[in-house]
Amino acid sequence: MKKRKVYIFNSASRAANYGIGTYINQLTSYLKNSDIDFDIIYLNGEGREVAVTEEKGYRQILISAARYRSVKEAGYYYRNVAYLLDEYIIQSKDTQCIFHLNFMTNPLLVSALKRRYNCKIILVCHYTNWSFSLLGDEKRLLTIVKESAQRKSLADKLNYNELKEDIRMIRKCDRFVCVAEHTLNTFLKVSDIEKTKCQIINNALKDDYKELDTTQKRVLRAKWWIADHRKVILFVGRLDEIKGVSPLIKAFKKILQSHSDIHLILVGDGNYNPLLAEAFECCTRITFTGRLSKKKIQELYQIADIGVVPSIHEEFGLVAIEMMMYKLPVVVGNTGGLSEIIKDNITGLKVPIITFKRKRTISYQVLSAKIALLLEDERYASEIAENGRKEFLEKYEISLFRNKMLTLYNSL
Repeated sequence: MKKRKVYIFNSASRAANYGIGTYINQLTSYLKNSDIDFDIIYLNGEGREVAVTEEKGYRQILISAARYRSVKEAGYYYRNVAYLLDEYIIQSKDTQCIFHLNFMTNPLLVSALKRRYNCKIILVCHYTNWSFSLLGDEKRLLTIVKESAQRKSLADKLNYNELKEDIRMIRKCDRFVCVAEHTLNTFLKVSDIEKTKCQIINNALKDDYKELDTTQKRVLRAKWWIADHRKVILFVGRLDEIKGVSPLIKAFKKILQSHSDIHLILVGDGNYNPLLAEAFECCTRITFTGRLSKKKIQELYQIADIGVVPSIHEEFGLVAIEMMMYKLPVVVGNTGGLSEIIKDNITGLKVPIITFKRKRTISYQVLSAKIALLLEDERYASEIAENGRKEFLEKYEISLFRNKMLTLYNSL
């Protein structure tokens, strides 16, 4: 059997610091303990040269960004990327070269790699630009696909063209992996991609949970200046429209009318100004922490009472399974990957996505009611939390992901 050499591609972008970054960290952590050799290649980095570092037992290769104004110029860039990698790509009869791509809408890169190397290419879909642009509105996407070019708006044309580029990229790859079922189902509805080369491998996390006793939790709460009797509602994620932060603040203000001893902590960076304005009347009960280290977020998971993921669209929902891991009862938007992760009223509570003023949003009235239910019924909240923790261990713990990825690599 041939050896496997995997080159994990990512883009040096904001997303690399969030879900995709977590995914790659989890992937590399288990590959270091396997017989598969690997490097990480970052495209669109800063600087003007190729930068190579060796740390943590593997190489990281950073290729600088370039400005291009046409498809032709983009083709030159990705052709040059393939040439630049010559020095680092191993080509031998006893080694299977595997390129593992973690971004969409780039068939030109796949073509350049295929022309230059004897390789197999895996494409993992963590997100698509068009789904975020449409806030996960699949019905709108299907309408755009069916509409004539003349009837499409400029925004619709952009979404449609990005979808077509994604489909071209999938067709060129040897394996197409989705992190959630809804993503694959959408692609199958709008294209004729080969179903046999597609599969679903859910994201997963290493189990970092350690249960604290009452004294330990009290000490940790004191560190964060949280009184023992105060209930903490926790959000973790980018402060973007698609994450539903504004409806969460509206829901929190509604809950405050009947539950005065609560505190909302919002972890993440983004556009603060409109949210600060939204939270003005109850600003002493809401904390914006900015982006935090993994250790500090873990501390907040340990002292929180309820986790909320009110996303209007979520490709998968890594934060939700992280909250389940830490035995938090979770309330989520009934959308995308979150709909697949959470069993309503069993492992968490779901809130419907609605259309308001021709725009998708999460119902803040229902969101406030679901959070209030968990605040009022501690036994029910504890049952939800226990079920969520069990679901995490059975479906989303890292060893399951590890076995599926190793099987995938070894099948090529």
